[in-house]
Amino acid sequence: MFDNFKYNKSLKELGKQAKFLKRHRQIFNLTTARHVGVVFNLTDSKVFDSVLALKSKLEQIPIAVEAIGYYNDKEIPQLYTMEKGVKVFSKTDLNWYKKPETPLFSEFTSKDFDILIDLSQDEVVPLRWVSTLSKAKFKVGALNYFNNPFDLIVTVDKNLGVDYLANQVFNTLEVLNNRFAQQTV
Repeated sequence: MFDNFKYNKSLKELGKQAKFLKRHRQIFNLTTARHVGVVFNLTDSKVFDSVLALKSKLEQIPIAVEAIGYYNDKEIPQLYTMEKGVKVFSKTDLNWYKKPETPLFSEFTSKDFDILIDLSQDEVVPLRWVSTLSKAKFKVGALNYFNNPFDLIVTVDKNLGVDYLANQVFNTLEVLNNRFAQQTV
């Protein structure tokens, strides 16, 4: 019951802050994007490897990529903190209603990404804060919770894993026709 209260309080506070978010919505694909942000839930090393593979594929285009992940424990293993361009925060960086209270969060959400890719397949409240408050122009993610902030939703079976979701998002953005990309949405 107490967790449900905290969850509802968190969503209410997130809704209040999201009302004041100013972002310039615009459609991007992998041809027009120059700066991409990736959000992920770090549950195991397979997820981390999938994020690194996606980051590598995007950097070959060339697109600048930054990633932020949430590790649901107090201490982050050193393996996840050594990759350049990938930042991870943990439970110790959250406030009472699971909003990230770390400079990583403020830096990431204030950046004006062309595309934000959310690779979380389930609702993770700290990542919901990141995705919702990001100033990215075009937000892409999986259908993982009600009232999500995404402009494009890629629906895949959760059992196929994050690697499959990352590939589907990449393929979708690769073939996305944005001849009207210069117009605002």
